[in-house]
Amino acid sequence: MGSVTPSPAVVQPDRELVEEILDELDIEHTIDTEGDLAISTAHLTIFFLFGKEGDLFTVRTFYDRPYSVDDKPMLLTALNEWNADTMWPKVYTFTQDNGALRLVGDSQLYIGAGVTREHLSTVIAHWVRFSIKFYRWLTGRIAFETG
Repeated sequence: MGSVTPSPAVVQPDRELVEEILDELDIEHTIDTEGDLAISTAHLTIFFLFGKEGDLFTVRTFYDRPYSVDDKPMLLTALNEWNADTMWPKVYTFTQDNGALRLVGDSQLYIGAGVTREHLSTVIAHWVRFSIKFYRWLTGRIAFETG
């Protein structure tokens, strides 16, 4: 009989653990006025959110640039391309009360049974990177469309 390798410890992620991981990844972060953990740049804000039941971890990115309703067909074409070709974030349009369109990206992980710290750290690093990658991709895509 071969030896059994012990499974890595499973943790239940919370805001403090995500903060620790962001510190380890050397990613600057802040706590907003509502107590949510966030990364804020000139072009986007990334929030780290936990579902009410504590079983869903969401990394939600709000892209700062507003678009007009006239941009929606072009945006939907681009978003469909991104969402079909890329696993995360899934990006969609959100229409504000003033009629401006904003883009929101979501990446979600089921954490009800817990996750390893290593997996959570890897997921956070990838999701933050891809949230920024989407911004750069869309900026290039729109410049090409309108250029």
